[in-house]
Amino acid sequence: MTARDAYTAKELAEFLSVSERAVRDKASKESWPFEEVSCRGGKRRVYPVSSLPQATREAISNALMASAPAIDAPAIPEAAPAPAVQATPTASLTAHQRETALARLAFVREIERAAAIIGKEKAIRNLLKAVADATLPPRLAGLIRVANDRFGTGEKRSLGLSRRRLYDWCAKFAEGGEAALAPRHQGKDMSLPEWAPAFLALYRQPQKRAVADVYKDFAEAWPGKAPSISAVRRFLDKMALPERERGRKTGNALLKLCPYKQRKTDELWPTDIYTADGTTFDAEVQHPLYGYAWKPEVTLVIDVATRRCVGLAIGEAENAFTVLDALRVACLYGGIPAILYVDNGPGYQNAIMADERVGMLARLDIEMRNSIPGRPQGKGLMERAVQTICVAAAKRLVSCTHDDMDQDAGKKVFKIGRAQLKKLGKSALLPTFEEFKQTLLKRVDEYNTSPHRSLPRIVDEATGRRRHMSPDEYWKSFGPRGFAPLLVPPALNAELFMPGVPRQVRNGMVQIFSSNYYSDDLADFHGDYVEVRYDIWDSSKVYCWTTNGEMICTAELDGNAMDYFPMSQIEAARERRAKGKVSRLVEKLERVAPGSTVQLPETRPTYTIMADSIVKAEPVTANPLPVESIPMDATPVQAAPEVGTANKRPVFTSMEGRYTWLMQNTDKWTDKDNDWLLQYVNGTEYAGMHTYYEVRCIAWPGYVQKTSTNKGE
Repeated sequence: MTARDAYTAKELAEFLSVSERAVRDKASKESWPFEEVSCRGGKRRVYPVSSLPQATREAISNALMASAPAIDAPAIPEAAPAPAVQATPTASLTAHQRETALARLAFVREIERAAAIIGKEKAIRNLLKAVADATLPPRLAGLIRVANDRFGTGEKRSLGLSRRRLYDWCAKFAEGGEAALAPRHQGKDMSLPEWAPAFLALYRQPQKRAVADVYKDFAEAWPGKAPSISAVRRFLDKMALPERERGRKTGNALLKLCPYKQRKTDELWPTDIYTADGTTFDAEVQHPLYGYAWKPEVTLVIDVATRRCVGLAIGEAENAFTVLDALRVACLYGGIPAILYVDNGPGYQNAIMADERVGMLARLDIEMRNSIPGRPQGKGLMERAVQTICVAAAKRLVSCTHDDMDQDAGKKVFKIGRAQLKKLGKSALLPTFEEFKQTLLKRVDEYNTSPHRSLPRIVDEATGRRRHMSPDEYWKSFGPRGFAPLLVPPALNAELFMPGVPRQVRNGMVQIFSSNYYSDDLADFHGDYVEVRYDIWDSSKVYCWTTNGEMICTAELDGNAMDYFPMSQIEAARERRAKGKVSRLVEKLERVAPGSTVQLPETRPTYTIMADSIVKAEPVTANPLPVESIPMDATPVQAAPEVGTANKRPVFTSMEGRYTWLMQNTDKWTDKDNDWLLQYVNGTEYAGMHTYYEVRCIAWPGYVQKTSTNKGE
């Protein structure tokens, strides 16, 4: 029940704890003034509170105090302040200040209720008497400690109320409203000390020096009495974290502490925007060509609308070819995007990708947008996808080198792996390139089929529970809405994804990568520029197109090159030169060691003839068969080998040496020697050395020198 200006006899009976008849009799006997007001069924009397006896008014005040509801923060209206004074806003109050102010407001409201009946002074005195007599309602008794700003259980002072304090609370509320009742000492002093700029100039440095270390230099340089280090620490604690760390952190590190705007993707459709980025894989694998430990560079392409990974490429570094391969996979697997959102790395800022006329993006009608340098937050979606896919894949391999990898275990894997590579050429701890590729592909498939928290929710058919859609599911959901990706025609797959460069035609040739490519079809384009497209994996030919996009021809590497002389003439000249050198060498040996021979290596180095050993000539002990009885295709007769040390055959280092030894030791021939001699005598090697063998008297019997008319038969 709330205080009013007048009450009926029934309401006064409740306040005085008597019957309604007793109230009417008392009012008639003491001639209480009354007013008649209309009501249902007639009229009734109401008695103004101001005309009631003092005892009755006090009884009404005590009854209202006992029955008043508890004060709730949202239900407390802020009293209108005096016209000349502006109320203090409550939004800046702390929870402690607000709680104290509401407790004080409860006593102010109680005084105002009673003051309307018995006056302000009497209301305060009755409130203090109730506190002293312990008759104060529990709802108010529990607020005394809070209103006095004494929250500690061990505090013994200011547990009661005083007349002065209650008058002070009423005055503050009348002057400034609810916020004026808040204790001022609980707020932080946010004024800037005079020494703060000098200290912050030393503290805000990228070296991130400790407070104590900075304080030493500051205290020595400060002209007056320096504040204590505790005062400095309290001041730093009051500062907002971004302002305190400004200078100690710069660029991207500082941006992480600042607010940011989040880009919405709700209105995007698949293939509207692709974003790509590369990262060094946090695990070592065996290089597919050279076998050493290697960290591959992984480039991923993500569809922004669905978060689906649509492109993947593996290379040794982030370059134009790796990025081109990732874009090729994305366009063939997902479709050609409208926008490619990437950073400013070398894999994207190059003529192969970005040239306005022959670049890959121009040929595919893709618009490239670059993020702001040094702001990876702008590509947070891509950064998160790369970490989600690649880090999880790297941690599945023993050779993981991620920051979370145990350092001791990582060192063991490194040492054992290097030792095995050095000894065996491979290591069981290093996955092969194929194993790494399968692990990465499996992880990409898991990512595309797993629920993604940034995608809409659906009801899982298997479990009946709500969950987020996976990138694959969200991609497929656009099909019924009319989505159809722009695919690359199969006939143009290789053509579109070949890098192109403009080159000028000179005499039917174009030059690219320090190599010349020729075609007769380029003769009419002498002096003109053409677009030369090339396969990054095949350097044997290039493809020439006009600047209007018309195919011209395929130019072959050194297609107009020819031998300076026919190779048969050059080989014959080499043979004659080699034979002449051998003849001159034999003549020199005859002068130095008569009867000696030259034993040549079986496989001679190109253009080089070297004498491996000098042995003394031995007389021929067995004459070959008569010339007229040995046809060219006959098998020589095998002689019985001698027993003993004489049966040891020398190690032949050349065909000439073997032939010379066999002709000088016909009794040591074997079946293999017979076959070899027939093959050697009918070959070009013997034809070039026949004259030399005749001089040495070891020419093959019945051999007929072939003339130029039957060469090559």
